[in-house]
Amino acid sequence: MMRCTAITFLVLLAASFVQGKTRPQLSGEAILKYVEANFAGIQDYTVSLEAKVDLERLKVPQMKATMYFKQPDKFHFDSEGFALLPKEGLSFAPGSLTSRYDVEEVKEENALYVLTLKPKARKTNARPLVTVNPANWTVLRIASLQPGGRNIQTDFEYEKLEGYWLPVRLTATLAVDTSEASVSDNVQQRRPSLVPRQGTIQIRYSDYRINSGLPDELFEQKKQAK
Repeated sequence: MMRCTAITFLVLLAASFVQGKTRPQLSGEAILKYVEANFAGIQDYTVSLEAKVDLERLKVPQMKATMYFKQPDKFHFDSEGFALLPKEGLSFAPGSLTSRYDVEEVKEENALYVLTLKPKARKTNARPLVTVNPANWTVLRIASLQPGGRNIQTDFEYEKLEGYWLPVRLTATLAVDTSEASVSDNVQQRRPSLVPRQGTIQIRYSDYRINSGLPDELFEQKKQAK
């Protein structure tokens, strides 16, 4: 009887261990909703940015700016120089993911979710890959293929500030897909382009001010200026 009891105990212990290590299967839509929920308590924020740019064909000194955000996807920058930087990372709004994208595929890699997204409204063949950390439901990486074979990969680092996980560092890497570059190179030989083909952009976020009640007029002025 003692042997049976011991065996039963070991079986139950092993079962509980497996259950603790097994993560329930989630749909792509459920994953995006978790990401949005993590960001839902933030109505707006203001943050200082410092950017270090090292791009081919583009000489840019270190830049500073202030970025303003308001739900669901409103952004404003007080430095025009930041218009040169990739909007995929800087203007990334987790709160609007499910309204802007469908999920084509979900994979698990190294305890992370990798989602292939399809834009709902945009007329494009782009399929961004978004890597999500289920430990805190933050987006760690966005990778996308741009026209001309240019790949943009944006990586985020986070810290918990006032109870919210917010980005404190961003690294965007631009590279050329050689399999797609031949056609683009032929075009550029006839019409040279100043668009950078490769390099890195590093941005540091600091001095967050969360839920200060930013007025809509701040973002409407930005639209009028365009």
